[in-house]
Amino acid sequence: MEVNQDIIDGCIANKRKAQFALYKQCYSILLSVCLRYENNKEDAEFLLNQGFLKIVTKLNSFKGDRPFEAWIRRIMINTIIDDYRKYSKEKSIIQFKDIQHDGTENEWVEYNAADLDFEAEELLGFINKLPTESKKVFVLYAVDGYAHKEIAEMLNISDGTSKWHVSFARKKLRELIAQSVEQESKRAAGSL
Repeated sequence: MEVNQDIIDGCIANKRKAQFALYKQCYSILLSVCLRYENNKEDAEFLLNQGFLKIVTKLNSFKGDRPFEAWIRRIMINTIIDDYRKYSKEKSIIQFKDIQHDGTENEWVEYNAADLDFEAEELLGFINKLPTESKKVFVLYAVDGYAHKEIAEMLNISDGTSKWHVSFARKKLRELIAQSVEQESKRAAGSL
């Protein structure tokens, strides 16, 4: 992503047209980051706007020593983490009301992962079904590439807790994929 220096200078000078031009240029990149952490577009756009405000106010600190896109992604992820910290107790109370375990054993469904042709949207849908905290840790680890130690520091949890959430998320994703494959094979068998 290349950003015209005139747009950056205009944003630093607080020119609204330049800020709007930068917003349009960054919107899709920042929204894709936000949608990895939020289940609905409205919440993602709320975070995007918070992050963009930080980007505009910190533009004078951008030195150009790394790609602009990497710089804005980092600010966006930090904004998401700040939001998580701010509302984590409230969100975790809501999150755990939705989690129920009926104690029944899961049946294992065998499948070859190479044979599954899931689209990115389907995978994102499975990730969005994870409990909030596990989803955040999993995305930070598996998608954004943070180490467990970094995640632990960002979210004020232990390394072990970070590892547990990733392990739990992987197990849950396998279950969700297996259920989807099973439902698809039942539908296919029913249509024959």
